[in-house]
Amino acid sequence: MSHSNPTSTERFKLLLVSIIAAMLIATAMEVFIGVGGSTRIEILSGWFSILFPLLGNLIFPVLYFVGLIFGSYQVSGKEMWWLDLGLVVAIAGLGYAVAEAIVFRERKAKNRDDERARKALHIASNLATCLLIWIFGIRTTSIFVLLLTCTEILLIHLIASGIKVPGMKEWVENVGREGEILGEGALYNALGVLFALGLLRDHPAAAIAVIIILAMGDGLATFMGSSYGRHKLPWNESKTFEGTVGFAAGAMGAFMVLPTVGTLAIVLLSSIIESLPLKVNDNIVLPVAASLMYYLVL
Repeated sequence: MSHSNPTSTERFKLLLVSIIAAMLIATAMEVFIGVGGSTRIEILSGWFSILFPLLGNLIFPVLYFVGLIFGSYQVSGKEMWWLDLGLVVAIAGLGYAVAEAIVFRERKAKNRDDERARKALHIASNLATCLLIWIFGIRTTSIFVLLLTCTEILLIHLIASGIKVPGMKEWVENVGREGEILGEGALYNALGVLFALGLLRDHPAAAIAVIIILAMGDGLATFMGSSYGRHKLPWNESKTFEGTVGFAAGAMGAFMVLPTVGTLAIVLLSSIIESLPLKVNDNIVLPVAASLMYYLVL
């Protein structure tokens, strides 16, 4: 998602890669860990993956609402069906994040000179989600997160269409980054949380642990890296050893919720993933990776 709408060629590439990536991810999840149980998850993931590349296009609202209605109907017979819908939307979002990384290889969002406001909001919003899960449970919290995510997608479409949305100017000034569309980081964050809630619906403590890894790990990594970072990582010169240590220290908050050897291993592996020179937005990569690891060890 760039500040300017993609060209027709870029949009076509995004569309093609998004569909392929989302359906491959959905298929792999069904084959290797048994998520889905039918081809429905692949079909719905493929459908929603069409929508993200069309953000800002006139046809988007029609396809978006048709997709939400069709997707809700397809999963409505299952218990906690909205979690399945959220998981599908998250998989489609991951597919689009992969497509962005491939199509826009040279494009990268620039960090703000002062990331404190951005990271403070990142930490506060995610910890608030953890609190909601603890108080109300995954069922209720997931409804709120899904509604918020669907609304945010619509707002991003309006922004990409050139429509002024109240409050967005302030967003740019306080938390936006050059090289990304307004709300991009928050959207990927919400999609990552949706993935965790959908996949770990039977393990609330694990879902909270994943969100803490995302919130505290990423937040402390930025603080340590920007304030004390002196030693560049050999495999990624854009990050420092101090930042990686900060990520691991912040992510260890997950151990307070789920004090297991598995959590220690997941924190370590998440720290390694965060340090890699990946082009895919880490707001969705980290919760997806941590959720899958918890799903496999629980």
